[in-house]
Amino acid sequence: MSEAVKSNDKNPEIVPHHAAEPDVSLGALAKLSAPIFIANLALMGAATIDTLMTGNLGKEHLAVVALGGATSVMVLFGLVGILQGLSPIVGHHYGARNYKAIGFELSQNLWLAILLGIIGCVLLLQTDFWTKFGGVSGEVARMTSLFLVFSAPGIFASIVSRSFIALNAAVSRPRVTMYVSLLMLACKIPLNCIFMYGWLGFPALGGAGAGLSLAVDAWLALICYIVIYKEDTFYDKMRAERFFWPQIKAVFAQLKLGVPIGLSIFFEVSSFTLMAIFISRLGTTDVSAHQIVGNITATLYQIPLSIAIAVCVMVSQALGAGSPKAAREITVRGLKVALAIAACSVAFMYFGQDFLLGLYSKETAVTSLAASLLVFGMIYHITDAAQTVSNFALRGYRVTMLPMIIYGVMLWGVGLGGGYYFAFDGTFLFGQPLRAEGFWMCTAVGLCLAGVTLSVIALWVSKVRVADSLAHGHAALKTKN
Repeated sequence: MSEAVKSNDKNPEIVPHHAAEPDVSLGALAKLSAPIFIANLALMGAATIDTLMTGNLGKEHLAVVALGGATSVMVLFGLVGILQGLSPIVGHHYGARNYKAIGFELSQNLWLAILLGIIGCVLLLQTDFWTKFGGVSGEVARMTSLFLVFSAPGIFASIVSRSFIALNAAVSRPRVTMYVSLLMLACKIPLNCIFMYGWLGFPALGGAGAGLSLAVDAWLALICYIVIYKEDTFYDKMRAERFFWPQIKAVFAQLKLGVPIGLSIFFEVSSFTLMAIFISRLGTTDVSAHQIVGNITATLYQIPLSIAIAVCVMVSQALGAGSPKAAREITVRGLKVALAIAACSVAFMYFGQDFLLGLYSKETAVTSLAASLLVFGMIYHITDAAQTVSNFALRGYRVTMLPMIIYGVMLWGVGLGGGYYFAFDGTFLFGQPLRAEGFWMCTAVGLCLAGVTLSVIALWVSKVRVADSLAHGHAALKTKN
């Protein structure tokens, strides 16, 4: 690397004198988060399409997508989170106008992504383990195994793509991810028709075909990201000066941030995906209801998630530009906006639940149980928005270890652990198992506790950084005088 890159890597707080004051206005937040939201919604739309198209085939096929999709998502997000250490690092370099360091950091992240992609493929191909773990047998187990085998190559492509997604967000270019995600969404229905329904002479694979369409879509996206990065002149100043093999120091710096982030994401995602796997033991009605409500709440969750990603980027860029005051402003602003929108989402779920549930299934037993589970989704949605924005803001501040611990305790300890007890036992308080409702009840409690705790920590950290900056400024002024 160049000497400039090396000097800034040794001291990431160095800010070039020409670093501009960052724009942390509401308009800037909307401009950055809107494309992220559309991209996330497009990705969620693919899952929604799978759920709707398999729901029409029957609850067995819906159970396949629920179990296979939950397993794929848990493996994917359990690994890609490790790559997210790239985003605050690149955001800091971008805010400091240290462009050449960005290409180097991306190269190191891609080496990590390739390794993690191989691990993801191997994990997903352990089909006997996942079907036994989910407690399914017969035709559901056979189709779930096919789903996992088909989607395994797509996991590799999805993981490598995450390096480019993190880069695009960190340099305020989320529109690239938005366009690629919309292309994936446009391809999803015809690919599902080909592989699930047997169009164009292909065998009709039912729910298992959703895994194959997922893999094809993922590779198409990766090719797009590579071509755009290589050809778009916007990235000219951000490309590495030469080829770099993995460098221990740089990889370790990313892992130091990425591993806690990865574990936090794993705790969050797996608390829901393991719910789906455990609930599948209760029968197709329970797992189908869980899949429907999980899809509704996850879709609405994309709004605060998009705001949170934008907040993380803006916090890291503000710190890179030497403005902790701006970083605090966007943290507070992001929380206020996310909470207001979450309140509107809860109202939408409450007044529109009959319409929403009717879109997914016509079976009374499934929609009746889904209505009960949706109540818990409404309860935790607001605090879920708060914890998401707070957690991502803390990533911008490079505080990742404490949120990881909180996620582990609240989501796995309270949510998943407590949910397992009340779902399958529950004699301590209720005298009988609560089945799927037990999981959703404890998850709501865990997310509420996490939301309050992380919000307090994020606001405290942002306040301390501003105070430290002012103290250092006064000290420097006294020394100068």
